[in-house]
Amino acid sequence: MTIAYARPSRSRQMPRTLAAVVLVIHGLVHLMGTSLLWKWGQPGELHYGDVRPEAGSTAAMVVGGAWLIALLLYLVTAALLATGRPAWRPVGLLAALVSTVVLVPSASIAWAGLAVDVAVFVGVAVSVTAVKRSREAVGARSHG
Repeated sequence: MTIAYARPSRSRQMPRTLAAVVLVIHGLVHLMGTSLLWKWGQPGELHYGDVRPEAGSTAAMVVGGAWLIALLLYLVTAALLATGRPAWRPVGLLAALVSTVVLVPSASIAWAGLAVDVAVFVGVAVSVTAVKRSREAVGARSHG
């Protein structure tokens, strides 16, 4: 069985594409966190002492893995969003949740990432509300 998705208009595709690019960039930043936590290197102006738990520790290895999961979830979210697939909402919600959990211990250096996560939470809520209202309007017209 093939599922057909309506292709968004150009006026709706541009914001989706822009949002997808932001999500890819945010996801890739999670690789910097993994790099720090796993002691692969100190990217840019970030240093091992900037992250919690302590870089190279067993706990840091686990948390670094969670940072990688957040990266993958954000890449999938971006692809789903850019292609207009509704599955971007639950995947994006999970990405933002995992991302928020791993960023909070390093909030002093990760405030911009937390802001992106909040924007994703808001974006999912707004999108779900819009879909619900659209379905209610269609239902009201077909019953009226």
